[in-house]
Amino acid sequence: LSGETLSFDKFRRHFHKHIITINDDSQVIIKDNLVMNGVIHVIDEVLIPPAYQPDIVDFLTSEPREQYFNILVDLVVQVNLTGALQSPGPFTLFAPTDAAFAQIGDFIDVNNATQVTDVLLYHVLSGIVLAEDIDDDSTATTLSGETLSFDTLYDHIITINDESQVIFKDNLVMN
Repeated sequence: LSGETLSFDKFRRHFHKHIITINDDSQVIIKDNLVMNGVIHVIDEVLIPPAYQPDIVDFLTSEPREQYFNILVDLVVQVNLTGALQSPGPFTLFAPTDAAFAQIGDFIDVNNATQVTDVLLYHVLSGIVLAEDIDDDSTATTLSGETLSFDTLYDHIITINDESQVIFKDNLVMN
């Protein structure tokens, strides 16, 4: 009724049972309930229209994630990248946690806006890159113009530049 597009996926689990998912998230758990004016399919999650989904900044500052990204958010605000990370994108952000920032010590001068901007943009790719899209020994160019290299271990552990490990992956946001 709102004009939003839904995507459906049907696959077979076990021998005769088909699983139907909507937008890769919600699963139809009871299907084909015929009623006087239509049909009802019961699903296991609320479908959120894209206009109501969080952007990157909203995601980083929402519960419970805000406890991990205080330094990142402070730096984004400090160098005025908030608007860019709330723009339509799409973007992929490799978001360093507060613990990751604590490990680098004084490596960057947080009072140098150019240096902070370069470091932050080094964590952003143009486009949506899901974990399944990252191949072993692949590379990608960041918004800073530098290249990141990726390795995958056991098909589920992703490391970046032989140092950083992706610990929370595929958090989809509006942009």
